Amino acid sequence: MKKILCYSGGKDSTAMLIHLLKNNAQIDDIIYVDVGDWMWVNAKDHIRQVEETLGVKITILNATDEISKGFQRWGFPSILNRWCTGIKRVMMRDYIKDKYGERESIVQYIGYCSDEEKRTGKPLYSAYDVEYPLVEANITNEDALKLCKDYGFDFGGNYEHHSHYNCWMCPLQKVDELYYIWKNEPQLWEQLRQMQLQTDGEYQYKRTIFHFEQKFWERNRKELEMRRLQARKKYNRKRGRPKKVK
Repeated sequence: MKKILCYSGGKDSTAMLIHLLKNNAQIDDIIYVDVGDWMWVNAKDHIRQVEETLGVKITILNATDEISKGFQRWGFPSILNRWCTGIKRVMMRDYIKDKYGERESIVQYIGYCSDEEKRTGKPLYSAYDVEYPLVEANITNEDALKLCKDYGFDFGGNYEHHSHYNCWMCPLQKVDELYYIWKNEPQLWEQLRQMQLQTDGEYQYKRTIFHFEQKFWERNRKELEMRRLQARKKYNRKRGRPKKVK
């Protein structure tokens, strides 16, 4: 039997790898699918840091061309058509089949945390037997991030502004996370604008990148206005404060 760890590069799969190594669990392969420049620029450095710090070798499958073709065909992924995730699963499945053979001899480690236990019932990896080490160890999302930080993995600071370490252009990210990109990552935002121009589909449900851009301009204007008013009030309070009598 071969046991294979499906590695996304995020805190959960990294914590799962740390946990399994600490417990001397069987790990025959660690598979990571590289989606090219859709992933945060620090991802490759993180992969190297994990290999060096934990003394492991990660098998990297290059999905750059498949992702590019997928976007040309379907546009942005959506909750109903997560074609990018499908590409990664197919690449992992084909790699496992070619290298290890029949499915009865394979167990996949999946990095769901204990507070995501409801996700374990979904038949996403039904081609093989599956184990959820973090669920079994009762390791939560918060525990997973702390464990990673204890080993020096900071993910380039991504978890300070994003809840997941997925593709920076992911349409499933929260609006506040997309706003962070608009405000702090102008080069990435320009890439999103160019991607939107290449497809007639929306970015999120009935909304394009340009819709969000307009909303973000207004949001930023209101934030600046509020900051200016607060600064003026603070200044006026200081000017109106009576002098102390000696």
